[in-house]
Amino acid sequence: MWQPETFDPETIARELQWAAKIGMNSVRVFLHDLVWQVDAEGFKSRIETFLQLADAVGIRTLFVLFDDCWFPPRVGQQLEPVPGVHNSRWAQSPGHAVVRDPAQWPRLERYVCDIIGAFGGDKRVYVWDL
Repeated sequence: MWQPETFDPETIARELQWAAKIGMNSVRVFLHDLVWQVDAEGFKSRIETFLQLADAVGIRTLFVLFDDCWFPPRVGQQLEPVPGVHNSRWAQSPGHAVVRDPAQWPRLERYVCDIIGAFGGDKRVYVWDL
């Protein structure tokens, strides 16, 4: 969702509108450290766009910075989802190999500090899942 080639504001806006119409006032949204690592400024710009779209329909956001469930992560083209299978292509962030490698922890700290630094005081974000 967050890579430039797959970020789709039109679809995001439509789905947020659907959410608002059924009474949702918040959404839980997963971020990914690898997208930040490849293009931090572009990633933050896409987060800003997402927040604008959500705010336009009265929805606040809970951002998740790390989630190490399912499959090892990779940058670039992702596999197509398996129809009817929940989280069929979910990518870990940062991934088990990174979690076990203390040499990579400073990169994760920079990621957290940059994202929280950019959006930590933003009223459109109501909570952070660290």
